[in-house]
Amino acid sequence: MTATLDLDGYPLDAYNDVIPRLAQASSWLSPGELLAEHGFDASVDVGGWDQSARMRGKNYTFLLLDDVPWIPDPDAVHMLGIRVASMVEGGQRVVVNCAAGLNRSGLVVGRALIALGHEPTEAIELIRAARGPRALFNRTFEAFLLERCSPRGRVA
Repeated sequence: MTATLDLDGYPLDAYNDVIPRLAQASSWLSPGELLAEHGFDASVDVGGWDQSARMRGKNYTFLLLDDVPWIPDPDAVHMLGIRVASMVEGGQRVVVNCAAGLNRSGLVVGRALIALGHEPTEAIELIRAARGPRALFNRTFEAFLLERCSPRGRVA
């Protein structure tokens, strides 16, 4: 699915597939709607409001991430991205959402793409192709993917 953008380059779509079985979404649809009505097998929510109580019995993961110029727990991002990649490799259709579906979700989707074998620059390009040029405009998140998720960065 190619992003439909408004005049300022922001996505009008609630979600877009970045690669088959991996999508990036805004909070326009709830995780429950994404699972029940849009055919996703798993929902990863980094949008700031834990919905675990309403999502009991569903494949729902929550990680509190803020769209700020730092990443307080890089290891959690690494682990979540690798977990998302594992679900995709296992044949599940996974959606990662945050408020606008641009930065926080892009960080996790980018890390998952890298775990799936994409180079960091390619991962960023795939995200922007799916969600528009405003995706990953948080330069700290973009730098994390380029520097900390590259083979050299992971060794350091």
